Amino acid sequence: MPASQQDFLTSEQGRTSRAAAEHRPERLSSRRAEIDLALAAVADGRGAFVWSGEPGMGASTTLELVHEALHETRGPHAPLVLRVAQSVGPQRSGGAVRSIVSQLAQATGRDVPDRLVRPLDVADPEYGYLPEVGAVALAEYLEEAVPDRTVVLLADDLHLVDEISRAVILGLVAQRRASLVLLATSVPGGFERPLPYPVEVRELAPLGPAEALHLLLVEERLSVAPHVAARLSRHLAGNAAAISQTARTLSTEQLAGTAILPDPLPPVPAVRRLLGDRLAELAPEELRALLVAAVAVVERTDILLAASGLSIEEVLDGPLSGYLSLVSGRFAFTDPRVRSLVHGEARLADKTAAHLRLATVHTAVDEQDIATWHTALATLAGDAALVPGLVSLAQRLLDRGDVVWAHEVAREAASQATGHERGEAYVLAGTAALQSGHVHDAADWLRRAARCDGTVSAARILGPLVVALTHVQGQVPDDVIAPYLALADTDDACTCCVDRDGNPREAAGSCEIGDVVRGLTSAATLHAERGDGVAAAQAFDAAKRLARRCTQGVGGLDITRAWLANYGVGERGEGPCAPGSGLTAEQEAYSQVSRAFSLADEDALDVAGQALASAVANLAPVHSGGRWFDTPSGAVTPYVEAHLRLAQVLVHFWSGNITKARRELEEAAFRLPVGLPFAGTGVAVARRLDMAVHGSVGTLATALEETCSCPTSRPVRLGLLVDRAIGASFARHHTQAATLLELAAETDRRDCAHMLHLPGMDDVEAWVLAGRPDAAERALARRRVEAKDLSPANRVATLARAEIALARSEDAVVLRDAVASAGRGIASPFEHGRTELCLGRALTRWGDLPAAHEHLLSAVELLTQSGARAWARQAQEELGRVLALLDDGLATLDARVAAAPPGGPGAPGGAGTGTGATSSGLGRPRLAARESDVSDDALDELRGRWSDELTERELDVALLVVQGGSNREAADQLYLSVRTVEVHLGRVFRKLGVRSRVELAVLAHRVGR
Repeated sequence: MPASQQDFLTSEQGRTSRAAAEHRPERLSSRRAEIDLALAAVADGRGAFVWSGEPGMGASTTLELVHEALHETRGPHAPLVLRVAQSVGPQRSGGAVRSIVSQLAQATGRDVPDRLVRPLDVADPEYGYLPEVGAVALAEYLEEAVPDRTVVLLADDLHLVDEISRAVILGLVAQRRASLVLLATSVPGGFERPLPYPVEVRELAPLGPAEALHLLLVEERLSVAPHVAARLSRHLAGNAAAISQTARTLSTEQLAGTAILPDPLPPVPAVRRLLGDRLAELAPEELRALLVAAVAVVERTDILLAASGLSIEEVLDGPLSGYLSLVSGRFAFTDPRVRSLVHGEARLADKTAAHLRLATVHTAVDEQDIATWHTALATLAGDAALVPGLVSLAQRLLDRGDVVWAHEVAREAASQATGHERGEAYVLAGTAALQSGHVHDAADWLRRAARCDGTVSAARILGPLVVALTHVQGQVPDDVIAPYLALADTDDACTCCVDRDGNPREAAGSCEIGDVVRGLTSAATLHAERGDGVAAAQAFDAAKRLARRCTQGVGGLDITRAWLANYGVGERGEGPCAPGSGLTAEQEAYSQVSRAFSLADEDALDVAGQALASAVANLAPVHSGGRWFDTPSGAVTPYVEAHLRLAQVLVHFWSGNITKARRELEEAAFRLPVGLPFAGTGVAVARRLDMAVHGSVGTLATALEETCSCPTSRPVRLGLLVDRAIGASFARHHTQAATLLELAAETDRRDCAHMLHLPGMDDVEAWVLAGRPDAAERALARRRVEAKDLSPANRVATLARAEIALARSEDAVVLRDAVASAGRGIASPFEHGRTELCLGRALTRWGDLPAAHEHLLSAVELLTQSGARAWARQAQEELGRVLALLDDGLATLDARVAAAPPGGPGAPGGAGTGTGATSSGLGRPRLAARESDVSDDALDELRGRWSDELTERELDVALLVVQGGSNREAADQLYLSVRTVEVHLGRVFRKLGVRSRVELAVLAHRVGR
C-alpha cells in the first residue's frame, strides 16, 4: 500500500498504540526550514551556519537531523561528513584539527602530504605557525584528498572546541577554497569575538504552539490536545526539552485537555538546568519576593511590594529586574519558567509564609475575598470558617467566566468543608471544570456531589452532570435522565412554586423543576447532535411539559427549540431570542449560534457570519484571564466560546472560504476545547479541511482526533468514512471511494436527526467514475431524499451534479446549461468549483473536449480561489488529460491536412478551416482577431528553425506571441490556461536565449530575413 494512502485507510479510535503511531503524519522535524537551509548549502558546496539557542532548544537535535539527511545521500559525489571532536577533560590545543585530519585520511585512504605534515600538526606543543597557516594547509589537503566531493564539518558546541582548532576551522571556512560546509551549534554568547564572514549565526526561535504540537504528537508520540500543547509552549518559553519533559509528567486526561493542568507547571530537569544556578545566586529576600509573585493571584505591583517588603527601587535596580517586569502598576515574570521553578523548589513553610503575607496585605486594602483564599492556602489543618467565603468567591469567579480559578477555589473549599457546604463546593468545582472544558474533572466532582446524601439536590446537578458524562462516556446517560422523563408524565405541581394548598410561593432561590427542565433540554440537544432525533424529541417534550408547571418561569426553551431544528428535530418556531433580551452570556451565545445555522440553511451566509462575528466581539474574553478578574464581567466560558468559534469556522466553510476556515480553526484549537462542541464536529471539520487543502490529514486534525472524547459519535465516525473516500478518490481508487461512501450512507439511519452539513464528496459521481451506473442510480434515489436537509442552493447543485454524472450524451446540451446555471447560483466558490469539475468530467466522457476544457478551467480557478488546493489539483489533472486529448486530435488533423490534395478540406481556403485558425492551417496557428505583419512563409521558416529546440506546444505559443498575441489570446487559441501559456513561454525564452517578448520578436525578425 502506498504511504500516501495510509491516512485515509486507517481505522478510528480504539486502535492500539502501535496503530496510532502509524496513523500519525510522517515524522518531520519542527526545524524543517533550518534543515532545508543546511541541505541547500551542502548542495551548493558553500556555507557555514552556527545554530545558537539556550540548552533544550533543539540545536543539537537539528544538527543530528541534518546528519541523518546527509547519510541518506548516495552516489560517488555524496558529501563527506566529518565530526569536529571536543576534547575530554582539560582542553588539548589542536585536538579537533588532528581528529579532522585523521578522519579524512581514513575515509579517503590518502595520507597527509609531507609538505603539509608540519603545518597541520597544530596539536604539537611546539607548533610555531599562525592558525591561518594551518587553515591553508588543511584547505590544500582537502583539495587533494576529495577534489570532487563536498566536505561537511559537523561541530556540536563549537564554543567548546579548543581555541586554536576553532581558529583553524573558521579560517578554513573564510578562505572558501575547498568545497566545504560548516554546520555547528553554540550557546548564545559563546564566542568572545564575532565570527568571521561567511559564518552565519542563526538564533533558534522558541517553539510556537504548532511546533510544540508537532514535537509532542509526531516526535514524542504523545496524544495531546492542541490547546494543551499551546499552553506548554507558552508557559515553558518554547523550550523543546522542557516541553517534552513536562508533557511526560502529565496524565493522559491532562494531555487530552479533559483534566486541569497544575498551576504552576511542575519544574523539570531542563528548567532546573537552565535556571537553577542563576536563582541560587539570589539573596533570600529576593527569592522570597519571587515566591510571593509566584503565588499571587493578582498582578498588582503595590501588593507585591507590600508583601515582599522591598521597595520599587530595590526591584528595578537589583537582580530582580531580570526576572520581573513592572509596567503600569502591574508585574509579570519575564520568563514563565521562573515562576514554575521558584514555586516547585520552595519549601512548604516558605509557601505558607508567602500566602500569610499576601493575606495580610489584601486584608489591609479591604479585599477580603482574596485574603480568604491566601488564608485558606496557609492553613494546614483546614478551617471550616473559611468555607463560606471560598464558596462565595468561587461563585463570583464562575459568574465572571474565570472558570479555571473558580475550579481551583471551589476545590480548596471542598477540601476544608463538611456537610452541605462540601456538597456546594463539589457542585461549583464540577460546573467550573465543565465550563473550562475539563470534562473528566467535571464528571468526577459532580459524581461526588451526587453522592452527598441530602445535601445537594439531584435536580440541581442534572444539567452539568448529563453534559459531563456525555463527553466522558461518549453517549448521553439515559439512565440518569430516565426518572425525570417519568416525572413529566405526572400531574404533580412544583412544590418550589406553590404550597401544599396550591397557593403560589414567593420566589426563594432556584426551582427544582426549572433545574430538571434545564437538564432535559441539555439531554435533548446532546441527543440531536449525536443523531438520535427520537430521544431528543422525547426529552424536549418532557421539558416543555414540566416547564408549564413552574410558575417562576423557565427560560431557554426557545433556544433549545431552535437548536434542535438545526438538526431536523421539530419545528423552528419563532426562532431564538434576539440579543439583549435578558439572556445570560451563555444563552445569548447559543442563541446566536442557532440563528447563524438557521440563516445558513436559507443561504444567508453573509448575515450568518456577521451575527457570529458580533457575538464573538461582544461575548468572548479579551484575553485569557491568567489572574483573577482579568476577564471582562459577563464573558463566556471557554466551553461556550468553543461553540461560537467552531460555528464561525463552519460558516466560512459553507461560504467556500476554506483558507479562512482553516486559519480560524487553528487559532481556536490552540486556545479552546474545540473537540467538544457539536458531538466532535470540530474533529470532522478539521479533517475535512485538511483533505480539501492537502489531500491528507495534518497534525492539528490528528491531535483533535486522538484526544476526542467522543470518537464513536456520528459526526466523527461518518466524517472519517467520507474523508477516506475523498483520499481514495484523489488516488483514483474510485471503486474504493464509492464503497466507503455507500458504507457511510448505510450506517446513517434515516430516522436519525441530520448532521451539520460538511461539504465532502458526491456518491453518485463516485459510482459513475467506478463504472457502476446501477449503483449510481440507487445513490441518486437516496440523494433525492436526503437533499431536503441541505440549503436551497446546495440542494440544487447537489442534485444537478448527480443528474449530470448519470446523464447520456444526447441530453448534454440541456443538462450542461442547467448545471452551469445551478453552479452560478452558489455563493461558495468551493461548491461551484466542484460543480464545474463534475460537469467537465461529464463533458469529457461525452467527447465534447472544448466544452470540457472550458469548465475544467473554471473548476481550477474556483477551487484555487476557495483554498481547496487538493481539489484544484484534481481539476488540473482532469484538465491535463483533456489537453492531451486535444493535442492528439490536433496532431491527427495536422496529419490529414498534410496528406490532403491542394484545394481539399483543410487546405488554404478549404472547408476545413475553423474559426480559431486562419487559412494557413492547423499546423501553423495564426491570430484570427488581429492583423499580423508576419507572413505565412515567415511562420513556416520560424517553425523549421526552432523545431529542434522547442516542443510542438512551445512552438505554437512562440509563433502566436511573435504575431503580437497576448497570453490570454494564445490560451484561447490553443485551449490552454493562461498559466500554462506562461510556463511554455518561459521555457521558450530560456531555450532561445531571450528575456522578453520584444527580444523574441526581434529574434524572429532576424530569422525571417
